[in-house]
Amino acid sequence: MDKDPQTFSARLRRFMKMVAVMGGALVLVALVLKLAGVHYNDALLTTGFGTLAIVAFYLGKLFPAKPDTPIAQIWNFGMTLTGYSLAAALIGLLFVLQHWPGGKMVLAIGGGSLLLTGLIWLYYFLRRNKQ
Repeated sequence: MDKDPQTFSARLRRFMKMVAVMGGALVLVALVLKLAGVHYNDALLTTGFGTLAIVAFYLGKLFPAKPDTPIAQIWNFGMTLTGYSLAAALIGLLFVLQHWPGGKMVLAIGGGSLLLTGLIWLYYFLRRNKQ
């Protein structure tokens, strides 16, 4: 096994991107089946959204900042917070599509936290471009 951390990190990133594409494909297939009126597509929908939520949890690890930059800790925290917000929104969307109880609340929490992190990122990038 290769002990080089850069190689492992690059392989992990490629693997997580592949898993995200597969999860997205599962969600699209499940939504098409749901619109077509096919029964028992709930497993595909749950698996697809679950996969995307797991990938979103690791968003901070997929795009880490260089450790020698002074803003690296803020960047890593922001990416992790964005990943958690995205995962909550995806789980909320799954709950709403499956008509499970509590779906609207989880979707509102996830969407609100995504909006908040989006505004924080917008402020960060606008301020960085001014300097």
